[in-house]
Amino acid sequence: MMFRNNNPGKPWPLLAAFVLLLLSMGAQAARISVQTDRSPVAMDETFQLIFTVDGEPDGEPDFSVLDRDFEVLGSSQSRNISIVNGKTSRTTRYLVRVLPRHSGELVVPPVSFGKDVSPLLKIPVRDAGAAAKNGQASAADKDVFMEVSLDNPKPWVQQQVILTVRIFSRIQWREASLSDPRFRGGEVLMQKLGEDRSYQKQRDGSTWQVIERRYALFPQKSGELQMEPLRLNLRVPDGRKQQRSPFGRFNDPFFDDFFASRSYRTKVVRSEALKLDVQPVPPAFSGSHWLVAGNVQLKESWSGDTSTLKTGEPVTLTLSIVADGVTLGQLPELDLPNVPGLRIYPDEPSNREQVTAQGLRSTSTRKFAIIPTHPGDYDLPAVEIPWWNGRTGREERARLPSRQLRVTGAVVKPPAPEGPETTAGKPAPKPAGADSGISPSSVKTASGATGLEAVNRWLVLGNLLLFMLWLATLVLWLRARKQSHARPPVAGEAVSRPKMDMDAAWAELHAAVQSGEAEATRRALLTLAQGLWPDRPPRSLEALAERVDAAVAEELRALSRQLYAGDGASWNGHVIESGLKALAARRDRGARGGGASALKPLYPEHV
Repeated sequence: MMFRNNNPGKPWPLLAAFVLLLLSMGAQAARISVQTDRSPVAMDETFQLIFTVDGEPDGEPDFSVLDRDFEVLGSSQSRNISIVNGKTSRTTRYLVRVLPRHSGELVVPPVSFGKDVSPLLKIPVRDAGAAAKNGQASAADKDVFMEVSLDNPKPWVQQQVILTVRIFSRIQWREASLSDPRFRGGEVLMQKLGEDRSYQKQRDGSTWQVIERRYALFPQKSGELQMEPLRLNLRVPDGRKQQRSPFGRFNDPFFDDFFASRSYRTKVVRSEALKLDVQPVPPAFSGSHWLVAGNVQLKESWSGDTSTLKTGEPVTLTLSIVADGVTLGQLPELDLPNVPGLRIYPDEPSNREQVTAQGLRSTSTRKFAIIPTHPGDYDLPAVEIPWWNGRTGREERARLPSRQLRVTGAVVKPPAPEGPETTAGKPAPKPAGADSGISPSSVKTASGATGLEAVNRWLVLGNLLLFMLWLATLVLWLRARKQSHARPPVAGEAVSRPKMDMDAAWAELHAAVQSGEAEATRRALLTLAQGLWPDRPPRSLEALAERVDAAVAEELRALSRQLYAGDGASWNGHVIESGLKALAARRDRGARGGGASALKPLYPEHV
């Protein structure tokens, strides 16, 4: 359209033409209509609201106004443009899939498309199953339903409750989805138990296909908890068939049925709402850690005979707690008390959770390396865990009796402390009478001298004797050294290696174990192994593990896996250090009886 102003001096006709054009465009507002794909509908059925817009709407639609009475499940749109006799028309269809929230005459309120608005629409919605009672329901209305049940509607707080969901059907359906349980009034931990079960069941003279699902629920707060109805969304046959032949209908029942495909509609099946009345922790429970279960057991195993233990040799105690109806987070931590004369090194616990017919079963296993340091008889205290029996409503105790340990052998000395070197690791000389419990000041000599003077005299004589022995040892050592230099080595005789500082090697290992550094511990072990096995030292942790006790070998292999496999294996350096010292002490005692392969003393004397 073109406007020409024949009078340039007067622009008013041109402005008037523009105003008329705008008014004509405003008068051509979009026409909007709304309808449903079927009516009436049931409350457990989805249906579509169809909004048809002729022309160009003022804006995008706002379907949030539908949330009051309907649950919007999805929407789509399609656009059609047609040209007839040079005139262009546009039609847009909006398909909104909704589910009624309640029954009755529901109102679809006006929906805004910018300034354009759709008309109001009323839809009759009947109760779920009402059509079935009147004999007017489809097969899906009669042949799909859901049952839910609780094995204990009145549990204690944190007690396991089994929720069982069963879906009964007598028809073929597709694309089904079941909502998870949701609770109001408090937190509930939930875990699905295994895979779904499928079986057949006879009821009211009919055979039903049943799908069963189970959940373990753990309410974390006492009081009343409401479980919302579960919702099953599925597509079921609606009884109608759609033609899929490209040639249309044949007007023949056989061919029309052959080329027809069954149409489906979305159906929603809801369960009933359930209630949990959760009881608080009973005042009668005496334990410090609340544990409610169906059954609790404690088990133990030892790597050796507890009646024939030796000082310095480790023994492994394995403790396990097995509880029915609890999660791993509810289990208490297994621990042992300190016992004087025993060094106890706990390992990281190993946990496992499995599904049984009664629900969850949790197992926690922990190993303890026990190294006796003094001989004698020890009483390892009993291990006891109080727990509340959810079935009987009474407190019970899982208990392992005390264990008697008999230890023989010499006292295992602790590692030398860091600082100035001491004399050969020997204990300081005791004054006379110290072992008998007699005070030195109360001892009288035959000449009338006091006990202290006698002690000083004996100290002088002892020091003089030690000096003479040291002098004799020095002379013999110098003579042997001179002879060794004078004699050439015999052919085939191994040349002696330089003497290794074992004190420094032990100190390096102790520092590495205390720091917990795996690589530093490996270096210190291989360095120390050169002194322990000077003729044929092991070159790897695996080779070292073949020469030590089983408990130490196990920790050495765990250290090797930590370094090279990267599997996060835990290792106990204290067991390795104590085991090697015990091995060195045994070989030292054998060397005193004479032997060519004896180890150097664990705490050698300095000269």
